[in-house]
Amino acid sequence: MRCFNVESDSELERIEAIAKSTGKKAPISIRVNPNVDAKTHPYISTGLKANKFGVDIDEAINLYKKAHQSQHLSVQGLDCHIGSQITDVAPFLDALDKVLTLVEQLNAHGINIHHLDLGGGVGIDYEGEQTINIQAYINAIINKVGPTEIILEPGRAIVGNAGIFITKVEFLKQNSEHSFAIVDGAMNDLLRPSFYNAYHQVLPITQTPTGTKAQWDLVGPICETGDFLAKNRTLSLTEGDYLALMSAGAYGFTMSSNYNTRPRVAEVMVSGESHQCVRERETVQDLYVKERLYEI
Repeated sequence: MRCFNVESDSELERIEAIAKSTGKKAPISIRVNPNVDAKTHPYISTGLKANKFGVDIDEAINLYKKAHQSQHLSVQGLDCHIGSQITDVAPFLDALDKVLTLVEQLNAHGINIHHLDLGGGVGIDYEGEQTINIQAYINAIINKVGPTEIILEPGRAIVGNAGIFITKVEFLKQNSEHSFAIVDGAMNDLLRPSFYNAYHQVLPITQTPTGTKAQWDLVGPICETGDFLAKNRTLSLTEGDYLALMSAGAYGFTMSSNYNTRPRVAEVMVSGESHQCVRERETVQDLYVKERLYEI
């Protein structure tokens, strides 16, 4: 482990106490909250004062002084993460300017910052969004920061568009207002649509020429109305068709659950012309293997 990213005074005190009790010196970095609007979904905005994350950037210097004076803590870096699925470079650079001002203030107090962890958040194209030019973003950081070590966490940008969620159309039904395609996938498998109202492109894998063309809502078999994967998609569907929900590589399986007693799906890795199952589908038995009857 490189260092602890500290989010509060209380957390710093706990780390210090544990380090003291074990006779060690704990390496720490403090996560600062720059109060920058990332202009993303409010659930994944993490850099505003209204968000729970980090230490107010105006108060961080006092916490750094406290850590610097401790015999059981070693100041290593500074951490800042303002949100996820960000498609404009401006909020990143705004936050970086505030971070660099803080670094200068720390240097003036004899507190050296060895690395800057600027977090992640670089968005991907789900629905035709104009995304960030990665090279231009990196160049802008290097020009501002100089020789200091930089850490970035672009997880979504790396794996988001590499993942595809496959589901089967089980039943079709239509009423006077809506057309529903009941698929075998559900919100427990891919939570983003129902949780964030997120968009995933839907493409047919198999398609029958005699399929019914309509504006379909793709819904799962879970017992609540919030169980949907897509809404109002123009598709020609027949029961038994397979559909691909694109850009499911980030926050897909990691946000899945066993809600409604549903085993989680298998994962298949594809490389060129080859493929391999890298995670087996859970069984119903897997769901209760760790449960125990209460003995009276």
